[in-house]
Amino acid sequence: MESPLAVYKSTKDKDKLRKSVFSYFNNKYFMRPFQEYDFLEDDERFLVKKLKFFIPGRIYTWKYDPLYKDYLDFYDKRPMVLVHSQYVSKAGNQIVQGLNLNFLPELARVQTLELFYRIYKNDIKNAETAIDKNMVGILKSAWKYLTDWYFTVKIFNTQGRIGYQWAYRNYIIPRITQPVVIELEDWDKIPYFAPKEFQNKQPAQIWSEYSKYKNELAKYLPDQKKSKVDQKKYKKPGS
Repeated sequence: MESPLAVYKSTKDKDKLRKSVFSYFNNKYFMRPFQEYDFLEDDERFLVKKLKFFIPGRIYTWKYDPLYKDYLDFYDKRPMVLVHSQYVSKAGNQIVQGLNLNFLPELARVQTLELFYRIYKNDIKNAETAIDKNMVGILKSAWKYLTDWYFTVKIFNTQGRIGYQWAYRNYIIPRITQPVVIELEDWDKIPYFAPKEFQNKQPAQIWSEYSKYKNELAKYLPDQKKSKVDQKKYKKPGS
């Protein structure tokens, strides 16, 4: 995997990708991500599907039906989530939390992926090596640090001016269907993906609001003492 920013800058026909990437993701990951690929059972999508946890630092997509959707200003029925952690809430719900990249406009996605790439470059390289050997690409350092909300926000807001909390969400796992990992080879296409399952607001409206408040959002830092996920409740890879 190369630098997302370098790839983005070197890509000439961006308009073509903006028009074609949805169809690519729809065919590969949305419609029938497994049924028509029985001959590819060593493909990483199949290997990840067998796991009983979401891999921190990997990007997933799934169908989602929010529990309190009638009270939400907007929501996404088909999020594309950079997973941070998985835990049990005080109410007893199994939760996976992470950054829904769909809520960020194109350039903000590039900047977010670029920062992630720079921080976890060695992890990504090791994951690619594992994938080449028909193994699951686990990002060990990402699993360790992405559970720390203060660390994450400090990096992405202070260094990247992202306004990370804008797109950060909790998802109740029993309300998730058809989860599938986005393969690393397709990360360079993510900035061009145009979501089509936003509810209550159009993507352009959400991105416009983000751009309006981005600088103010980027000033936010959480309470460092209260920002780490309870590791006792978090399902560790391999457990």
